[in-house]
Amino acid sequence: MSAPSRIQATLADNIVLAPKTFVLRLEGCEALAETLPGQFVMIAGADWGNDPLLPRAFSILAVHSRGVIDILAKTQGKASAIMEQARPGARFHVLGPLGGTFPAPEASRTDWLVAGGVGLAPLMMHAVRAQAMGLADRMTMFYGGRSASDLVLQEDVRAAGAELVLATEDGSAGTKGYVTVPLEAALDARVDAPPPTLMACGPEPMLEAVAQLAHRRGLPAYLSLEGEMACGVGACLVCAVPCTTRAFRYTCVDGPVFSLDELAGRYAAKGGAA
Repeated sequence: MSAPSRIQATLADNIVLAPKTFVLRLEGCEALAETLPGQFVMIAGADWGNDPLLPRAFSILAVHSRGVIDILAKTQGKASAIMEQARPGARFHVLGPLGGTFPAPEASRTDWLVAGGVGLAPLMMHAVRAQAMGLADRMTMFYGGRSASDLVLQEDVRAAGAELVLATEDGSAGTKGYVTVPLEAALDARVDAPPPTLMACGPEPMLEAVAQLAHRRGLPAYLSLEGEMACGVGACLVCAVPCTTRAFRYTCVDGPVFSLDELAGRYAAKGGAA
């Protein structure tokens, strides 16, 4: 796995996908060429000074040639609002690649990717990796959001060869309801077939719902957690996660991708270990 590098990146483009949802295309990131799906970077504006004080964690959406990477982001606070308004030429401090990855695609395994909002990023990267390995037919993407405008990059998912299943809370695209609604329906319809492996990234309530579904169905699952981070390197200890093998692990260095079997607390089976 690649050792993290400190990078001085330049914004090549800021691509608006939907209101408050955008892609930062950064150049000068040759050190991230070997990044794998699930790994992340810590990003701070070169001119932020002390406000915002800390960098922010982002999963990588895509790694292109010649040191160009894409970061999928949604405006949620001060730092992301500044990023949304950034223009080409803006400079960013980038630390990465950080963290662990989703298991590599395998011909013997069917992967059902469960994405919520901008949690699409690492799962999209996984689907693209599968396509490059000739395993696109082993991928299904279940993609959920509040409304249709939250479901960005749909054509990119299809171009990667993954089957795409949509869900929105307001019913404006795909199945009405949470993304677990079509996910459970698809599991019910999967008669006499090997169980899929669930891989999920998105808001915490979605991850908890996927965890409980996997427990009930006895499915292998991997969750990419989105806990708050301040450093990204295991120094500040704010991203502690209760685990089964020891009291805590840390999202930045032990994750962000965890096997469901490793996780305790809110991700444990209802009535199981806390």
